[in-house]
Amino acid sequence: MKRMSFILALILAVFCSCAEKPEDGGNTSAKLADASDLKVEQLDLTTVKLVWKDNAEGEKGYRIFLRGESSSQIVEPIETLGADATEFVFGNLTTGGVYDFGVQAISENMTLHSKIVYLNDYKVLDREGLGNVEGVERVAAPSDLVAVQKNNTAVTLTWTDNAADETGYNLYMREASAESFGEPAATVKANVVTYDFKGLSVGGSYVFGVQAAGASVINDSQIVSSEAVTLRDMEAEAEEAKRTPEVTEVKTSYAYVAVSYKVQKISGSNPEHGICFSEAGAPSVDDIKVLGPQMSANAELLQVVPNAYLEDGKEYQMSAFVKDGDIYRYSEPQAVKLDAQPEVPQLAWEKQTYEGLADGIEIYKTTSQLNGRNFNAWYAVADLSKVDFKVTYPETKGSKKTVQSQAEAAEGCQVLINGAIYGNYNIGVIMTEGKMTQEWHGEIEGCYWATNNQLYQLTRPIIGVDRNGKAGAYWVGVPQQGTFYYYDRPQANVVGQAKYGHVSATSPVAAVDWAPYYAISCGPMVLYDGKVAADNSMVDDTHYYTNYECWDESGVYSAHPDRSAVGVTADGKIVLFICDGRIDASQGAYMKELGPVMKSIGCVHAMNLDGGGSTGMWVSGAGMINHKDGSSWRAVKSTLGFFAK
Repeated sequence: MKRMSFILALILAVFCSCAEKPEDGGNTSAKLADASDLKVEQLDLTTVKLVWKDNAEGEKGYRIFLRGESSSQIVEPIETLGADATEFVFGNLTTGGVYDFGVQAISENMTLHSKIVYLNDYKVLDREGLGNVEGVERVAAPSDLVAVQKNNTAVTLTWTDNAADETGYNLYMREASAESFGEPAATVKANVVTYDFKGLSVGGSYVFGVQAAGASVINDSQIVSSEAVTLRDMEAEAEEAKRTPEVTEVKTSYAYVAVSYKVQKISGSNPEHGICFSEAGAPSVDDIKVLGPQMSANAELLQVVPNAYLEDGKEYQMSAFVKDGDIYRYSEPQAVKLDAQPEVPQLAWEKQTYEGLADGIEIYKTTSQLNGRNFNAWYAVADLSKVDFKVTYPETKGSKKTVQSQAEAAEGCQVLINGAIYGNYNIGVIMTEGKMTQEWHGEIEGCYWATNNQLYQLTRPIIGVDRNGKAGAYWVGVPQQGTFYYYDRPQANVVGQAKYGHVSATSPVAAVDWAPYYAISCGPMVLYDGKVAADNSMVDDTHYYTNYECWDESGVYSAHPDRSAVGVTADGKIVLFICDGRIDASQGAYMKELGPVMKSIGCVHAMNLDGGGSTGMWVSGAGMINHKDGSSWRAVKSTLGFFAK
């Protein structure tokens, strides 16, 4: 029992001894009042002043305590001040360090003392923090700080100098992931407003700052920060830009979209390139693509996308592309949309009656004005379930005969008009009973075009019927003698511009499976899929955007003579059309007017034929029904018409 009493007494003595340590403020009999209202005033980057209210009476002085983050909870005083002290300066601190500052009133011989009162967790402010302290007289801060990447390893800062009394400027840099700036990375003289940070790393993300310097660090302005800048590989980007198409101009019409673009550097010779487009989002070659003409480095290309590829009223995103090795590079997408289709003329057509005309054929005539000009025109439309459509030609190769003589010599002929344009031979393909009867005039390898002495690889429009009498309208290409491909899109040559290569089973588009039994090619195509395919807009003073088939520009587009055309209706009928021209009673039609006229009479496809003095329509029981300018009808090399079954 005596042993237990001793142990309890010892524990009590130890407890009483610990209670008198400075940390917990001494014994409970202390009479000195605690200090209060502790505040810190930072004087510079390593010095702070602790200020307090002296509440004690009769104290001998004040003991000062400093406790860092790594300090134990019990520390010894670092300084003792005299009575009535109310402040103490702490020096040689660590910028950014966190400290507890304490003060304790003491009596003589420490018989009486207050509790140690702490101001805890004070972080010594860096320059950025000092710049945000309120109530300090400072020089004016800069503004309009901009950080712009200069090259792979440098960023240029620019700012506006708003201070009149700065001693210079402090410049800062930190990684974007860092919370604050450290010491200045550089300084410049007063009134300087730009600086280059060098030695940076590609891919690094940085924030930059600028601060007007005052007479002391306390007088410095706030640090103005930039947006984060992530350094791109500008050298690689520059090289990539040289290999990426740049669109320089986009022109639209109801008949086409014309895109001008160039590439500074290409891989190899004439890499795959062209125009691609989509209905939404960035287009790629996996969407719709149109191959372009032959390409060379740093040469501007003009590529036309015919409206056969595009829907009226629909907006597309369109880019130029080029294949660079194993990847495709694309220009910035351009929003494009076809212009509104031209208005369809309102012509009054009167049905004509001719004795002996076969059932399934109807003939109409109009004398309505066309765009303010006198206009006489006729068209014959045939139901191919009741009559046959045929293409004919004189039996002797190279010979010519009038429409009338060919009609009168052909058994069962009901309606006949002139055919394709011709030189020594027919310019285009003629198919009769499934066989080619005329070769292209100098066009097996292309067409020699005198305006710029170039050979262009062509597709020509062709309209005809298969063995079952089903009508079709396409473009035909002949990459080599005896080989024919048919396409539902043309190879869009622009005379005077870069040429296209040879057509093939996949170029300009995948060939369609069509076996014409009777067909004729001429051009241009003036109406396709219900859209007018020709207009008179010009690339220059000589060449037209829509003259894909390289017709002589001097008369085909610019004049309004007698016209002939063949068309296909939505329900598969064939239409034969002619109009008078060059007489007072009828002044003919421009090429851009022919498509709307054919559309007005129900065609969805239509192709121009030979015109001028060749224009004529023969009808069974009536003979030649159109008028002339006083001359006789010209002998022609080919005709097309309707025949009794």
